Amino acid sequence: MKNKWLIIAVLFPVVTFSQENSSKSRFHTIASVGVAAGESTAKPLFQLSAGLHYDRYFTGIGFGYDQYFYNSLPLFADWRVYYGKGRPGFLYANGGYNFPGKNKSGQANWFGASESFQGGFYADAGLGYRIRLGSLHRLLFSAGYSQKNITNIVVLQYDCNPPCNEQVYRYHYDLGRIVTKLSWEMGR
Repeated sequence: MKNKWLIIAVLFPVVTFSQENSSKSRFHTIASVGVAAGESTAKPLFQLSAGLHYDRYFTGIGFGYDQYFYNSLPLFADWRVYYGKGRPGFLYANGGYNFPGKNKSGQANWFGASESFQGGFYADAGLGYRIRLGSLHRLLFSAGYSQKNITNIVVLQYDCNPPCNEQVYRYHYDLGRIVTKLSWEMGR
């Protein structure tokens, strides 16, 4: 009796997943290059996301490299909805966490100072237009607003006999900026 349940447990996933999928969900990858501009100098950003496209919706996971103000590595969930005849227009929203990259702020130039960075919230939302380049490729143009949070921690330790006093300065940056992206979408 136990062998019968073992055989059913092994064969059920094989039979279930080997049948043709009646839904039209497909795997898509989106590679983006863009510019972020705000109160600081405009800087480049790069993103790569992958996920499933079903009907007029896309849901995926992405990561990127963002050089605006301080270098960072955002990790985010990517949501898109396509609209219009042939669905050339789309709305997108990304949300996740912003990991700090290797940075030097210039705040820690004093003797005995050290600095570190902490990440924070990351969001990006906007609208765009896509041009079909064939059955597998599309070119996307998009513009939106992005929020990137990062904290710079500077610790000053004075030369003294123990116990020594430390002064800790926390500089928290909520960086709102306008982003424009050129993307390449791959998938059926």
